[in-house]
Order: sequence, then structure tokens, then C-alpha cells
Amino acid sequence: MKCCRDEHVEAPRPGCPCFHCYVAGDTPNNMDAPPDINDMVNHPKHYTSHPSGVECVDIIEHFPHNVGAAIKYLWRHGLKSDTFQDLEKARWYVDREIQRVKKFNLLNRRPNGESTR
Repeated sequence: MKCCRDEHVEAPRPGCPCFHCYVAGDTPNNMDAPPDINDMVNHPKHYTSHPSGVECVDIIEHFPHNVGAAIKYLWRHGLKSDTFQDLEKARWYVDREIQRVKKFNLLNRRPNGESTR
């Protein structure tokens, strides 16, 4: 079944696998009409234009914050005005996650070097 985004339908299609239809049609307190695909608040184009049809938020919500933020900036790089800035922001979040993991590992070591887990 094609996604509703491919056919530009006005209402969510029952059984459509996309997040757009799920949110607009299958959740409590849904709106009468699905959100605008080009809506810069709910569905910005630089996060919804991936060839797979997957929206970035559907992926990054399954990761820790720093990892998800890095993915977000990598996802949109080249789709907004400053591609280098997006890559630098992604690197910043990756570096921050490396430091967080190193700190966590140091805090969870016994004096003999064994992990507490």
C-alpha cells in the first residue's frame, strides 16, 4: 500500500504504515485533518524528505539524547543552508556522548578495574 504522502490525500488512510496516518488517524484526541506535511513546526521538510519516507523523529526517539541529536543533524545536513554547521553540531553531540560514556565507565569500575555490571 502506498503511503498517503505519495498520493497527497487529505485524510489519513486506515492501515497506511506511515507515521503521518498513525498520528492523524489512530491516536486519541486526533485532529480533524492531518498535519500539513510542510509544517515547519510539526513536520519540517528537512526532516521529512528522506527517500524512505521515514521522518527523522521516528528514528531518533529510540536513542539516548546525544546520539539522537547527532543523527538529527546528520539527517538534515545538506537540506538546510549551512551544511558544515550541521556536521559540526553532529560531531559536538558525538563528542559529548563519548565523554558521557567515558565518565559512566569510570564511575562504574571497581578499584581492580572490573566493571560493577
